[in-house]
Amino acid sequence: MAVTTAAAVRRLCAAGQVRSALAVLAHGVKFGDAALDVAACTALVHGCCRSGDVAEARRVFDVMPRLGVAPNEVTYTALIHGYFVNGHREMGLALFEEMRRGGVEPNLYTYNCLIGEWCRTGEFERARLLFDEMPVKGVVRNVVSYNTLIAGLCRHGKLKDAVQLLEAMRREGIRPSMVTFNLLVDGYGKAGKMSNALHFFNQMKASGFLPSAVTYNTLITGFCRVRDIARAIRAFSDMKERGLAPTKVTYTILIDAFAKENEMTRAFEMLSEMEKTGLEVDVQSYGVLLHALCMEGRMMEARKLFQSMDSKGVKPNNVIYDMMIYGYGREGSSYKALRLMMEMRRIGLVPNIASYCLTIRLLCNEGKCQEAEALIDDMARAGLQTSESIHRVLLSARARLGNSTDAPFT
Repeated sequence: MAVTTAAAVRRLCAAGQVRSALAVLAHGVKFGDAALDVAACTALVHGCCRSGDVAEARRVFDVMPRLGVAPNEVTYTALIHGYFVNGHREMGLALFEEMRRGGVEPNLYTYNCLIGEWCRTGEFERARLLFDEMPVKGVVRNVVSYNTLIAGLCRHGKLKDAVQLLEAMRREGIRPSMVTFNLLVDGYGKAGKMSNALHFFNQMKASGFLPSAVTYNTLITGFCRVRDIARAIRAFSDMKERGLAPTKVTYTILIDAFAKENEMTRAFEMLSEMEKTGLEVDVQSYGVLLHALCMEGRMMEARKLFQSMDSKGVKPNNVIYDMMIYGYGREGSSYKALRLMMEMRRIGLVPNIASYCLTIRLLCNEGKCQEAEALIDDMARAGLQTSESIHRVLLSARARLGNSTDAPFT
C-alpha cells in the first residue's frame, strides 16, 4: 500500500495535479497508510511551490518527520527556491540555516539557488563566500554556478569582476556557454561600452556559438543606447543575412531609437516592416511612436495612430491614454483631454494623477470650473488623492469668474 501511495503522489505531481496528490496524502494520514518515500514528499513540496502555495509546501515539509520521512537536500532546496521565487526571502534564508544545523549538506542546486538570491540583492561578498565554499565541500561548480554570479555582477555594473570570473571559469576547465557571452554583451551594452560588447560578441562566434536573436537584440539595444543608429542597423541587417528573423523586441528597439532621434518616417517604416513580417504589433510598439508624437506636439498624427489601434485589434492601455492626455494638455486642448478621460472611465481604466491634475488645471485656466470640479470628484471616486494645490487652482478660477461677473460695464 505504501508503495502504491508514494507512486500515486509522484505520478499526480508529475502531471501537475498537486491538489489530487495532497488529497492522496490526507487520505493516507487519516487511515494510517500514508507511508511515503522522500521522493514523493519532495515532489509534493516542489509542486506546491510551483503553484505558488508555499504555505502548503511548508505544511508537507513539516509533516514529513511524522510520516517517518526525513527531508533531504533536494527537499530543502525545493522549498528554499519556492520561498525565494514567491517573495519570502527571509524564510528561505532561515530554512537554509536550518538545513545546515540539521546536518543536511547543500548540493549543487542549493548553492546555485543561494548564490542567485544573494546576487539579486547585490550582496556579492555573501554570494562569493558560498561560491568559494563549493569546492571545499566537494561540490563541483558548473556553468550555471558561474553564469549566476556573472549575471549578478553584470546586472550591478561590476563588469571587470565578471570578466575575471569568466577567466577563472576557463581555468577551471568549464566551457563558457552562450548564456555567458550574452550576459557579458548585455552588461557592456548597458554600460555603453560597445567595443567591449563587440569583443564578447566576437568571442561567442569564435567559441563556436551562433548568435541568437537575443544576442542581436542585446547588441542592437546597446548601439541604440549610445545613439549609434548606423551600427544598430548594420547589426539588424547582419541578423537577417544570417537567417535570423528579427523579433517583436528587435523592431520595437529600432522603432524607439528612430522615434527618439525624431526620425519618425523611418520609425513608421520599421513598424510597417514589422507588420509585413506577420509579427503582432502590440501596445508597446504603438506606445513608443505615440510618445514621440505627443512629445513633439504632433497630435493630429498621434490621434490618427491612436485611432488605428482598434482596427489592428490592439487595445490602448492606461499608459497610452495618459500619454495622449499629456499631449493634448501640452497643446492646451482641455476638452480633447477630458473626452479621453471620460472614455477611459467608461471602459474601466483609471487615469493617473498627472492626467487628472493637468486636465483640471487646463479647465480652470479656461474658466470651465464645473467640469473641473466634476473631475476632482471623479478623482476621489477613483481612490486617488487630491492635492491642496488642485483645490486652490479651482478656487482661484472661481474667484476670477466671480470678479468678471461682478465687474461694472464701461
